[in-house]
Amino acid sequence: MSIDNFVSYLQQILSMIDSKNKYSIALGKSALTATIAMAIASGKVDGETQRAMVRSEGIYDYLADHAKDFAGVPGKYDENAKRRRRLLMSISPSC
Repeated sequence: MSIDNFVSYLQQILSMIDSKNKYSIALGKSALTATIAMAIASGKVDGETQRAMVRSEGIYDYLADHAKDFAGVPGKYDENAKRRRRLLMSISPSC
């Protein structure tokens, strides 16, 4: 899984959860955790992506609380790309 694919997947999870519903948040985290475990077990993830995955799991509660800042909006391609870049900076800072 590439970093771009993972960020897109994470954005989709954040788009589907209801940040006010604990069950919805837990389902999103479960999907994320299972995906990360599968990617690591398969060995088909590079180091940069794996670090971003692990970090995203660690800050998932923050991401869920601020899901509206990262979630995609149907038909808003440019805006969604900007939100993915913001999401990437949150899980893989580059300084």
